[in-house]
Amino acid sequence: MKEERLFNVLKEFDFNLLNDPEFKEDSVREEVVLPIIKGLGYSAVKPYQVIRSRNLLHPFVSIGSKRRDVYITPDYLFEVNDKPAWILDAKSPSESITKSHHVEQAYSYAIHNEVRANYFSLCNGREFVLYNILYVKPLIQFPVQAIPLYWDNLKKILAPPNVFNLNSTKLAKDLGLHLQRLGFDKFDSLFFPDVPITQIGQLDSNMFSFSSSVKIEETSYVVTFDFDELVFNQLKGKIPQEGIEKLSVRDNNSRQVVYFGDAAYKVTIECQIGQQLEENNDEIFQPLVIKRIIS
Repeated sequence: MKEERLFNVLKEFDFNLLNDPEFKEDSVREEVVLPIIKGLGYSAVKPYQVIRSRNLLHPFVSIGSKRRDVYITPDYLFEVNDKPAWILDAKSPSESITKSHHVEQAYSYAIHNEVRANYFSLCNGREFVLYNILYVKPLIQFPVQAIPLYWDNLKKILAPPNVFNLNSTKLAKDLGLHLQRLGFDKFDSLFFPDVPITQIGQLDSNMFSFSSSVKIEETSYVVTFDFDELVFNQLKGKIPQEGIEKLSVRDNNSRQVVYFGDAAYKVTIECQIGQQLEENNDEIFQPLVIKRIIS
């Protein structure tokens, strides 16, 4: 088993604590959010400053015949060189941070005339969600336990040197489409050495899939590999046995996904370009179909 450890900003945190009824929003702030903030490069001092619980005058509220100031308060406001960059709101592990009023609340902080930030985020210890104010759907959404897999993308957007660079949120090019346009769909086999596997998900009809990223001549690509049960069995001994066992169980009502936490498992792959384009809400992509796992 060829294993590469990934940076884990929360490596000291025991995720079982999230099931403790005494572990509430204040605990999420101190034990989960604070290490993320520090890891991204923010602190209590300028130029990359985090400001906790700043009162913002509510722009829409007046009470009775007299104006009475009412304030709204984001948990964290991040400034880069005195300019508001993004906000973060922490919630308890039992609270939803998607499709709830908490999203609307965080959005109202980000667009406030004293802030006007491009990004807002929420974290309840179990999940982290990042939004751009211009889009309804999240830019990034992941289980916090899998943060090593998303850390580079998070830094690419939110780290102080990058946070005002809107190009950082553009989707990487799809490698399958790139290779198809170059005529590689005419080849019976393509070989990829040391492909890192950080997660695997079930597809319908006893198929599986994982995605990875590659860089070719300074251009970054994302690549999706699909494979059947025969190839899945070839992964035994190359990824943790717990992952094999979980993915071997099929549930008609849901698809299993396994995240390998702070490790990537490298395999050498023989594959070919698939016959069918796939599409999701964000992009059209061309999966590569694995023929066998070589090593």
